[in-house]
Amino acid sequence: MSDVAVRSVSAAELEIACRIVGLAFADNPSNLATVRGDQEKATRAMEQGTRIIKLGSPFSHVLGAERKGRLVGVLNATEWPHCQMTTGEKLKMAPVMIRTIGFNLPRAFKVMSSRAKHEPREPHWHIGPVAVHPEEQRHGVGTALLGAFLDEVDQQRAPVFLQTDVDRNVVLYERFGFKVVSQEEILGVNTRFMWREAR
Repeated sequence: MSDVAVRSVSAAELEIACRIVGLAFADNPSNLATVRGDQEKATRAMEQGTRIIKLGSPFSHVLGAERKGRLVGVLNATEWPHCQMTTGEKLKMAPVMIRTIGFNLPRAFKVMSSRAKHEPREPHWHIGPVAVHPEEQRHGVGTALLGAFLDEVDQQRAPVFLQTDVDRNVVLYERFGFKVVSQEEILGVNTRFMWREAR
């Protein structure tokens, strides 16, 4: 939409960006399955995990969507081969995640390792998370973020990979040229892995 401006996220906006991700993923099927349905834990886990391993990573490319003068959406992308967590990053994250989700940590690592097996072993960009504040969803914010990022990627002639467990998101990503290339049921949740060829 014309009232959504996409730009880089500054270091000073990291806290609000992580909060947006936490709120947007509070009802995400995989997050809820990981914490056995506890929405508050799902929100905190996503917010904390995003701060440590996504938006706080030196390899992350983070775009923000601004609407009516405030940050309302975030897109994180990482270029291969830095898409998946290293053992060191998992160890760094573990103490924070134990405090956040407790005995559910093995379930979180199961989700991560299952998803990692689908990561293509060739140069590409990996998108995720894409998050829009719940109050701003269905106003074109996610579409604006995706469009802006894919315009950048198309200039590089690079392919893009992502995963989703939300049906309506599959439809959105297909509109941008992504195709489902594999699926896996992880903790009872159908996760689709999607690929967009280089343009």
